[in-house]
Amino acid sequence: MLFTSAIEASLQTRGAPVITTLDLHLLTQGVFTEGQWNGQPLQRLPREWDQRRLSAIISRLIARGVLTTDADAGYGTYRVLNVEGAGSAEEVACLLDPFCYISYGSALYLHRLVGMRPAPLHISTLTGSQWRARLSARLMELSPNKEGMRPRYPRIGLGEKLRRRTLAVHETQSPAPTVEIGWLRVSSLAATFVDTLTEPGRCGGMDKVLRLWVRHAGAHVPELVAALEGASKIVKVRAGYIFTERLGIETPETSAWQAFAQRGGSRRLDPERPYAPVFSERWMLSLNAKG
Repeated sequence: MLFTSAIEASLQTRGAPVITTLDLHLLTQGVFTEGQWNGQPLQRLPREWDQRRLSAIISRLIARGVLTTDADAGYGTYRVLNVEGAGSAEEVACLLDPFCYISYGSALYLHRLVGMRPAPLHISTLTGSQWRARLSARLMELSPNKEGMRPRYPRIGLGEKLRRRTLAVHETQSPAPTVEIGWLRVSSLAATFVDTLTEPGRCGGMDKVLRLWVRHAGAHVPELVAALEGASKIVKVRAGYIFTERLGIETPETSAWQAFAQRGGSRRLDPERPYAPVFSERWMLSLNAKG
């Protein structure tokens, strides 16, 4: 089998609708290192693999109608034409940015905690410096002794729209734990629950968040409590109020969180609404949302 044909077959087997320059480099480098495809030795195999040869094979694959520049993402990203479909906005985002994940209200939808897909599509990713450091570490891990084989990989920015979906991209220094669903990376169920109390506006608003907690949180108490141990004091107070006064659930952790309760106008159940004169005595929290 010819080397180029093996690359085509590898792209089809991979099954992803798009591929970046970085992932193309890793895929082609893997085929080159193996020297065979499905037990068949490869013909016309280069003597070594580097950035120049990668550029040459990308041009060859474009000429053969296997790849084309992705219309949404542009430079450094290619549609794989021997794979059916262009990919959903969620899939393509996770393929373009190796460190992003679906978050907030969009994660709630994928975890089947809400019935309607929200707009916009919420994507969280690393800050610029963290993104570059993570990429450098990843490339070092994949090719520790092959400096010349490490591709120059520009960060592909996620714009305002992708596959006709409006995006809301959030940079964070503290990425959430994630789970994989096909090509997607999604904030874990417990982390997504925590996010609803940190940024309720990105999750449909606090009224909807309260209804969601009342409906679903009781089935996930151990994992939610564990995730909340790493949250801020005010988020622990909000969660403590919901667990104890809305759900009637008491745990050693919720008892400990009560130490974080303190009076003050900033202590609000909904951080995006003004203070209301109705409050929880136990949690010293203005109950400015009904749910």
